[in-house]
Order: sequence, then structure tokens, then C-alpha cells
Amino acid sequence: MNVPTAVPVPIASFVVDSLRVRVYAERPSLGRAAAADIARAIAERQAKANVARVIFAAAPSQNEFLAALVADPTVDWSRLVGFHMDEYLGLGADHPASFRRYLNEHLFRLAEVPAERLRLIPGESADRPLRTCLDYEDLLRFEPPDIVCAGIGENGHLAFNDPPVADFLDPVMIKVVRLDALCRAQQVHDGCFGRIEDVPTHAYTLTMPALLAPPVMSVVVPGPLKAEAVLNTLKGPIQESCPASALRRHAGAVLYLDRDSARLVI
Repeated sequence: MNVPTAVPVPIASFVVDSLRVRVYAERPSLGRAAAADIARAIAERQAKANVARVIFAAAPSQNEFLAALVADPTVDWSRLVGFHMDEYLGLGADHPASFRRYLNEHLFRLAEVPAERLRLIPGESADRPLRTCLDYEDLLRFEPPDIVCAGIGENGHLAFNDPPVADFLDPVMIKVVRLDALCRAQQVHDGCFGRIEDVPTHAYTLTMPALLAPPVMSVVVPGPLKAEAVLNTLKGPIQESCPASALRRHAGAVLYLDRDSARLVI
């Protein structure tokens, strides 16, 4: 029988405005801690409403968190509805860089989440992107998500809400955006593409209001390349030039850091 491992203890914790921040010694501890919290949040939601609806990020920064969540025996995956927050415009689900492929390989397939419970953005639907956005927004409105599992980009983005296109008052829940240079470079840094010329220029993304609406938000941000974005998130003004700064207005959000990503704030 699988027994949950002890939850790691943070080496530092503090609050910035409404945002709780926890710093762990290294990435595996960060991932296990975030997974334990989200497993508990899923169980609490399922106890109240039978089902938990969760939006997941797809990026290498989420590897340890997702592995720990899949390994947690307390999660009832049969009563979970899975959304994801962004997808490249024009990429099919089998493309090596597709976020749907990432989530299937790191989460949904391993956890045996039934396909009929997945609400994934069809990135290959590129001929009428507005229609694709409207259809996905209908899904979000019909089944409002309860939990968001996110990361922060090197430019401070949430999902693909890069500084040039982020809008804290966006009137829609999903849109097509043009990816900025820093965002596209991060996809190369993460190993998703071999060179920046291969990175798509546009993507579907849930908007800032859609990502910040659920009452529970886990934000997993490890590694030295994220240190400056973390600094701007926690110490800079709350504005679209650092989209993640909006997390400081979310009373249900927790930012999980390791020593490397927190080195400029502790």
C-alpha cells in the first residue's frame, strides 16, 4: 500500500500583500509540498461538490510537482475534470512541444484520468481561432474551475499572458496572443524547441481574469532562471509589465520557490 511521504518543511515563509510565499531547499521538496497542498484542495472540493475542476500548466518547471501529485494515493482522479491553460496555435496534440502531449505524458495518462473528463485546447484548430476561443470559453463557463496549478515565465508571464498582451481586465476568458521574444526564448531554454525560429509565434491562452478566478491557486516556480521574475512579482508594482504581480491580489494563492528562484527575495 502506498503511504504518503512526509510533507517538506519550508526554509522560509512570508506573505506579500495577499500572496503566501514558501521557500524550499530544493526542487523535489518544493514539488512534494505543492502536490500535498493541491491533493488536499482536490479532496476538499470533491467532498463538497463530488468533482474538482483543475487547470494545469505544462512546462518543465512543473515536473517534480506533477510527479508527486500522480504518486499521491489520496487523489481521486476519477472525480477530477482537467483543463489546461495554453496551447500553441497550429500544433497538434502529438507534436513533441504540444502542451497537451506534455500533460498526457506527465499527468493524465499516468493518473488514468478518463478522456471524457479532459477539457483541452485544440491547438490544431487554427483556421477559425475565434470560434475555438468561444467554444473553450463555453466549457469554462459551464464547468467553472476550482483550482489552478500554474508557473511563472522568465518574463513574468502567467500562461501566455506576456507583458505586451497581458490585461488584468480582459473581457474574455481565452484569446489568441502573439508571443514575445523573451517568451519564445524561454521555450528554447526549456528544451521544448531546438532554436527560436522553430517556436510558434502565436498561441491560445487563458486570460488573466480566467486564471485568477478559481479560489485556489498553486504557483510552482523553481530554478535560477526565474529569480528575476520572482523579484519583480514580489517587489515590483502590480501591473501588466509583470503579469505575475497580480498574484499578490489573490488570497487563495501560494507561491512555491526553491533557493535558486528565491535568491533575490530572501
